Amino acid sequence: MRYLTAICLSAAVSFGAVSTAKAQGESDPGLSQLGAMRSGAATIVTEDEYESNKVQFSVSNTFARGEKDVKYNIPQAEIIAPIASDATMGYFHIRIPFVSASGELGNKWGLGDLGVSYTHFLMADPENWTIQATAGLQFGMTTANLSDTRSRPLPMSYQSSMGSTEALAGVNFTWKEYLSIAAGYQQAIIRYNQNDYTGLSYFNDPIYSSSDYTVGRKLYRYGDAMMRVEGHLTGNRAGFTAGALGFYHVHDDLYMDPFYGWQNIKDSHGFSMNLTGNAFIRFGRYGSCKLDVSGAIPLVTRAVRPDGTQRQWVIMPRFTYYFGQHTLLF
Repeated sequence: MRYLTAICLSAAVSFGAVSTAKAQGESDPGLSQLGAMRSGAATIVTEDEYESNKVQFSVSNTFARGEKDVKYNIPQAEIIAPIASDATMGYFHIRIPFVSASGELGNKWGLGDLGVSYTHFLMADPENWTIQATAGLQFGMTTANLSDTRSRPLPMSYQSSMGSTEALAGVNFTWKEYLSIAAGYQQAIIRYNQNDYTGLSYFNDPIYSSSDYTVGRKLYRYGDAMMRVEGHLTGNRAGFTAGALGFYHVHDDLYMDPFYGWQNIKDSHGFSMNLTGNAFIRFGRYGSCKLDVSGAIPLVTRAVRPDGTQRQWVIMPRFTYYFGQHTLLF
């Protein structure tokens, strides 16, 4: 009975998520997608087994819309690998996206930022508290200098990378199967952003010259703090998560003016908050396959996002395979 109820709940929620959920992570620099900061980081398969106890491989595709209706199509591969089957240890998490952006200034694609993290279980008691801590790095795989077909620089909204290597850390507190609170911080430590967009064109092109995208030339990006609060209603075979995801960009970013040097990007600091949700269902006798859909809508946004992280909506279907899953699910 519990199995059938969970399946029906998941099917209903999944349909709702696909029909209405439209965003995931306005102003998210990548922090909320790794280790303990990700949604459902302490999800369990059985009463005493976490998902992260098994090696798992996922493929997903993110659909999103950003600044001035730039459309994103972002396939991504990720792997989670525990260092031992004992939940009191930890796991590595690696993800690599491939970003395609299309809009009025053209269509561009490129390798996204590589995220690598290690998460350690400080406490692992599914019947009480689960506490995890994560540390990692996000490697910018390009210098954020993609250009259009006329070799004119494109703004950060069309770039596949931040153009920096960034350190991140965070913690997650989960109470039983019902409530989790995560917090983290991400900070650029090596900057090599060579974006050269100024909004000016040597050609007679009114679309390019009047395209008032945020200028982030040689962007000097400051840090982001994150907090996630979410509730869970899950079973062995299916489940649903909903909550809020907030970011605070701690300082106005800087850009390099060709004539006056480093300039402040006014109002680029501030708070953003998203309403988020996820629904999943497991397949197979042992639940070795999992299909889930994530989405969110921004409720509060900061005035200016020069790093190209503005999102009007995002939705992400994902398929995950768990290796060595031997526990029968009913």
